[in-house]
Formats: sequence, structure tokens, C-alpha cells
Amino acid sequence: MSCHYYTVMKRLLLCLLLLPRSALSFEPLNTDDAGTVIAGGNQIEQYFFWINRPNGSQAADIITPGEEYSGSRDAKAYPFTYTRGLSNNVEASFSNTYYKQPSGNFSKFANYVFATKWRFYEDEIDRYSLAVKPILILPASKGQQVNGLGLAASNYGVIFIGSKYWESIELHTNASYMRSPYNINYSIGNATDNNRTDIFMLSVAPVWTISPRIRLALDIGATTNPATTEQYLSFYSLAGIIYALTESFDVAASYMRTAINYGATIGTQQAGSSRTELGLTWRF
Repeated sequence: MSCHYYTVMKRLLLCLLLLPRSALSFEPLNTDDAGTVIAGGNQIEQYFFWINRPNGSQAADIITPGEEYSGSRDAKAYPFTYTRGLSNNVEASFSNTYYKQPSGNFSKFANYVFATKWRFYEDEIDRYSLAVKPILILPASKGQQVNGLGLAASNYGVIFIGSKYWESIELHTNASYMRSPYNINYSIGNATDNNRTDIFMLSVAPVWTISPRIRLALDIGATTNPATTEQYLSFYSLAGIIYALTESFDVAASYMRTAINYGATIGTQQAGSSRTELGLTWRF
């Protein structure tokens, strides 16, 4: 066979190997993908979200672990994540969120999250990957817990991730468990009801590549509602768009609705709350 044939096949194989590692970023979706930052590579995600609570609901929003907000008022915040590739299939990340709103006698910086993602299996022929992601969330202050910015106790958990890749479609699924204790001497988001401390979540996110620069995503899921007095499950639906400015920069936006039944997240009924998020990802 010709040298040109081997060159083409080599490049094709390289593309297949790199595809799971360069999948969509953590933000602005809730569902994570099995891809990891390349060894020695870095990634910064800086986003802004606005949570609207039309009914003054105090149930926690379904957000990426560590960004949950349990306050009864609207919120505006800037979640930041730094990720470092430790090897070709392991990455480590640190996240923190700055809350512009609500304000009060507490630090605006909350949700200190440490995580590691290990892609432990990858099928290069059928193009799917499996990963696991343990998470540790440092305790918030008592004032932050009372205002819904976090829990005043160490939280920890794990996310199991599966990703499947086709020509122009990706499908990502998550199953997670979080152990979420809190300081029982103080309220959460000014609510007097006790919270569940074992939180389970399932989600799925199909992503369509509609051009070399644009990807569209849906993200749906369900989680156990933290408040023990409320319905056991709550649901969310999210639509997002990711635009690649360059090979190193993406900008993205998403809109999410949460409710105690799935129909209210996509229909004309009033949702429990909504979240609008936009920001950028920089890889270097």
C-alpha cells in the first residue's frame, strides 16, 4: 500500500483517539462528559448564571455539584473552574463560585469543589468511553448555609459517566451520588425543614454538531429533592449552544427550567425556577 494511505489512516486514527478527550466542556450543561483534558494541558471555565425564583421556592436547583443554590431569592453568580490534565485519561479540577446576589454578612465566595476524573475505559472502534469522577466540597460558613450558598459541612460524592460518539452526535449520561450533611443547628436557605443528606441524580445530554463551530445540546435529568417535606424527585430540562471561536476558545449559553414534574420544565406551566447561564472556556 502507498505511503499516502498509511498517512491518511494514521491521521484518522489520531482523530478518533483525540475525540473523546476534546468533547464538550463541563459548562454550561449539568451532565458531564467522559473526555479529559490532555496530559499537561489546562482548561479554565468562567461563567455567569442568573437564577430566577418566581414563587420564592427554597428547593435546591439542579446544577453541577458544588453550585447548588438553596436560597428563596433570585441569585446571580460567577462559577469558575480550573482543570489540569494529569495524564491522557486523568484530570483534576478546582471550582469556586462568586455570588453577586444575594448579599449579606457572609463571604461572597462559596462552593470550593475539588474533583478528579478518570476515564477508565475507552473503545476506539465503537467510540464510547466510561469515566468516574469523585468529588469533595469543602464546608460553607454558617451564614452561607442560612442564605443557601452551600452547606456548613464537608460534602462528597461520585459521578459515573458514559459517553458515546457518532459522526455528528454525542450522547452523555451521568449517574451520581452525593453525601450532603449540613450544620443541623442552622437553616438552609432560611427554610426550617430538614434536608435529605443522600442525594441521587440521573441525567442524559445529547449534543449535535451542526457545523465545524456550532454544537447544540439538550440536557434532561432528575434528582432526589433535598427537602424532606417536598416531593422525593425534582426534574430539569436544559437547552444549550456552544460556539467555537478558535481551537482554544469556546463561548456557550444555556437555559434551564426546574420543576417537581417533568412536563412543567418544557411546557407552558410555571416552573419552580429557571437558570440562564453564559460564559467561556479557554484551553491552553
